[in-house]
Amino acid sequence: MLLWGASARAGLQLDIHQIDHPSFSARGVSLSLESNAGWIRFDRFTAAGRQWHAVQLDCRHLRLDEGRIQCADARISGVPELADARLDLDFSTQTRSGRLTAKFVGDAWLTAALSASSALDIQFEKMPLALLGRVWPPTDQWKPSGALTGRAGFDGRQFSLTATLVNAGFSDVSGSHAGEALTGDVRLSAARTGNAWRWDVRAGWTGGGVFWDPVFVPPGVSLEAEGQVSDRHLDIFSSRIEAPGVSYVSGKGQFDIAGRRIIDAEVSVSHADLAVVVPQFVLPVVAPAQTERWQVAGWADVDVRWRGGELQGVDVGLDQVGFAYLGQRFRVGPLSGRLPWHRDASVEGHLQVDGLHWQKLDFAPFSLDMAVAQGNITVAPARLPVLDGAIIIDHLTVVNSDEGWQGRGGFFMEPVSMRALTAALDLPEMVGTLSASIPGLLVTPRRAALDGALVIALFDGYVQATGLEVIEPFGLLPRLRADVVAEHLDMAQLTETFSFGAVSGFVDLALNDLQMAAWKPVRFDASVRSTPGDYPRRISQRAVEHITALGGPSASAAIQRSFLQFFNDFGYREIGVGCRLANGICQMQGTEGAGADSAPFTIVRGGGIPALNVIGYNRRVNWDELIERVKAAIASDAAPVIK
Repeated sequence: MLLWGASARAGLQLDIHQIDHPSFSARGVSLSLESNAGWIRFDRFTAAGRQWHAVQLDCRHLRLDEGRIQCADARISGVPELADARLDLDFSTQTRSGRLTAKFVGDAWLTAALSASSALDIQFEKMPLALLGRVWPPTDQWKPSGALTGRAGFDGRQFSLTATLVNAGFSDVSGSHAGEALTGDVRLSAARTGNAWRWDVRAGWTGGGVFWDPVFVPPGVSLEAEGQVSDRHLDIFSSRIEAPGVSYVSGKGQFDIAGRRIIDAEVSVSHADLAVVVPQFVLPVVAPAQTERWQVAGWADVDVRWRGGELQGVDVGLDQVGFAYLGQRFRVGPLSGRLPWHRDASVEGHLQVDGLHWQKLDFAPFSLDMAVAQGNITVAPARLPVLDGAIIIDHLTVVNSDEGWQGRGGFFMEPVSMRALTAALDLPEMVGTLSASIPGLLVTPRRAALDGALVIALFDGYVQATGLEVIEPFGLLPRLRADVVAEHLDMAQLTETFSFGAVSGFVDLALNDLQMAAWKPVRFDASVRSTPGDYPRRISQRAVEHITALGGPSASAAIQRSFLQFFNDFGYREIGVGCRLANGICQMQGTEGAGADSAPFTIVRGGGIPALNVIGYNRRVNWDELIERVKAAIASDAAPVIK
């Protein structure tokens, strides 16, 4: 080729077995020249990790002169990515240097200059990412858009790249991973050291957004990192990321490329703003349906360490952290402290809680000490002051099992004034005190259940719940199941609390197979009966009216007429009423138990003088209608209908 001159233009056929260069290689090279046109064909061409077959460059204007090849307005076939390109080639066989210019549809262009020292310099302007995405990396799963402008250089031992991304985007076939209107810049340099490449990268993402289901990532991210890469390992000597919501993230480590695993690494997150990080990155993953219901504030520092391919430790520092659920109905914070975890050692953690609020119920500040070992968190016994009493943590353990996080604990409550408690919870005022015992409680992200019985001392008696279970407590449709019994409840305190009218005596309650959805009952089998024993039993006229409402519109109160004008209350021998709720219908029964739908039932059986009986005649009552009827009766001061 060094001997070519003007006389060779009449016709020439040249075959070359192979050409090798640090940037590319070619096999089966053929050149054909006829007059001022010609073509170059490659049976196989390899560059940038890609390989093409039957590649042909057709030159419409070809000039060969003293070892110099000039090809203008060329087309290339066999490389689909360059099908619409127009190429100009100028190459000297004497100096082994040259230039290739490619122009594409629109204003995009690329120039590649090869020097005599085999250094390759590439400049590109508005190069479509759709084109680059077809060339490298090879994939059919993504649909890139936008353009790239910059410069790259390579001489076999050193590589450099400076590029700017403009109005870029991408999406996968499902649309669950996508980016739009992306802008940014990157500077990358690398140098070969033995069998590895030492690299340094600086990058900034300044515009657009990325959706990586279910997380949306905003712009404003910058990266500085340096390290080394070989065929087997990627080493990051240092890295620093700055992003919205964090002061910075730093890290270093070694990664197994073939096995796609971490060997050793250290990552630190400094001063993360939880008001930004949690709603954007945490809640969409752990509670996507609850994102709008949570409010989070405060800051956190996180350190994570891997050794030998295993996670070795996590340390979380919290500073003035607070969170609220459902519009401030449940609030925690500010709280501060340290939560550590080490794989091979037991470490101590501490939390100082300066605020805990539920409805209008405020806890005094308290602290929690804990031991963390092997994925278990054991909380030391603690006292949480509230009102004039306290909730006592007897034992509490949180375990990370194959099924996720689980918490088990036992609690009890020191006596609390019912007047203060009901006022704080916006409930009708109650008298007396409340104490409770929860010997066993299991809590998971989707379930809370009693292991044993919940016992509450109330109204001079007690209430006991067994089989208590709440499914999806923070979901859109929380569900509750339980069996409840109560014994020796003081009716005088109970009826005074709910403005029911005056009733003296005691009652027992059984509430079996209670099922609630969205905190509304959908099924149960309930009964209320007078407690056996010898004690005064009186009932006021107002209470008679309200009890009569339970029996339906045809219920009535029967009393000896001749004594009506002399009495404001009456004696009774027995009270008994039951309801079996299913499909929105309450199947009523009285002191006699179950019976036919048409059979009347006795709710209050009279005793003493005057004798009083309250009779119900409608055993099937709509539950919602029944509740509204009782509410209306309690709200009304109308005198009872006496017969």
